[in-house]
Amino acid sequence: MPKWGFGVKTVILFLGLLLPILTIHYGTERSSNWLIVSYLVAFISYLVFYKKVDLNFNQLLLLAIVMRVLLFFGSPRLSDDYYRFIWDGQIWVEGINPYSSTPADLMNELPAGYDELYQRLNSPEYHSTYPPLSQYIFSIPAWFGIKDVFLSMTLIRIVLLLFEVAAIYLLFQLTSDSSKVMIYALNPLVILELIGNLHFEGLVVFFVLLAGWLYQKEQWRKAAVALSLGILAKLTPLMFLPVLLKKTGFQRAAIGYIIIGSILVGLSFPILDFEILKGMFSGLDLFFRKFEFNAGLFFLIRETGFWVMGYDIVQTAGPRMSYAAFAIIMVYSFVVVNRNTDWFKALTLVLFVQLILATTVHPWYVIPLIAFSCMTGYAFPIVWSFLAVLSYIGYSSAGYTHPMLWIALEYSVIMGVGFYEIIKRKPLLPYV
Repeated sequence: MPKWGFGVKTVILFLGLLLPILTIHYGTERSSNWLIVSYLVAFISYLVFYKKVDLNFNQLLLLAIVMRVLLFFGSPRLSDDYYRFIWDGQIWVEGINPYSSTPADLMNELPAGYDELYQRLNSPEYHSTYPPLSQYIFSIPAWFGIKDVFLSMTLIRIVLLLFEVAAIYLLFQLTSDSSKVMIYALNPLVILELIGNLHFEGLVVFFVLLAGWLYQKEQWRKAAVALSLGILAKLTPLMFLPVLLKKTGFQRAAIGYIIIGSILVGLSFPILDFEILKGMFSGLDLFFRKFEFNAGLFFLIRETGFWVMGYDIVQTAGPRMSYAAFAIIMVYSFVVVNRNTDWFKALTLVLFVQLILATTVHPWYVIPLIAFSCMTGYAFPIVWSFLAVLSYIGYSSAGYTHPMLWIALEYSVIMGVGFYEIIKRKPLLPYV
């Protein structure tokens, strides 16, 4: 059966995707039962759109931009992290390094006008863990003298939108197929969490895609530069570095590591020194030892710890699971990866291992996997982009309670589909 072009049916189906997303963004709290209902409608529309509609790249890009721009007029509903982004940017312009002290430590030192913003921070007692490139973007509104939260948020959104458009363009360069690009460009989770909720995985997606594209073109020095910028945006691409050794060869990998290290040091120099690094790493250490959210295997281990030890073992289990993820990634990178290994399949497996063994898996953490699916054909990231939202069921007016049954369902399905596709080497998306 032929697919639909850009016509009335396509517009109606597009509205079936767009309107639930707008409903979530403008009128649904994360504690509301309507969140999952609205997201289900959006996700079904997204799947039908992918199956039924055939657009050229310019038409797809137009729809993707329209959906994102329409989110500019509301504040994030599903996350309050953006207050910390704005806080970090404003205090840096005040001359205070965002890594040097916690917001709680600074409240007696700051000029008047920070009280309201401080009251909205979700972790004021922790050091900032956001890398330097993200900090530079956080500070853009403050450098223009903007103090208003909404205007600051809008300016950051414009930057994120530019990276989103560039990432979608890169996906088309990598696939030459707008139907594959649609997997990422119109995914409800991608739209809501990046532009809607101001998360910076979009920068990671762009820089990792750029690095992969450049590596495929044998421009490996430029690719190393792109990968280093991805690390400076968010630390996630650090785990991809071992893949370079066997994929590019020792000499090229060594030079690439030198390039990456030099850029990391050079661009971090204005904002970091040894003492400040201690503060940043203490925040990361607390993240692994204290925070737990939507973590399937960890929760299983934690419940076993309660049964055997009688207390929450996150303090020890969190770091040990990160060590286990590191060991698996290193073995895979040095034993399995070779020059013929597909870049994006390798990166998918690495990130999949890290997320499965993490103590905190917010829904937006899976977004790079969705982008990689455009090249790999793996369906499990698309399934995960729906199931991860079930973690929001735990929110209520009283706070958050882990919805263990839903999380068990999420990880049972994801690990089943993911291991089948990876081990059997049978991607389930129809274009592979």
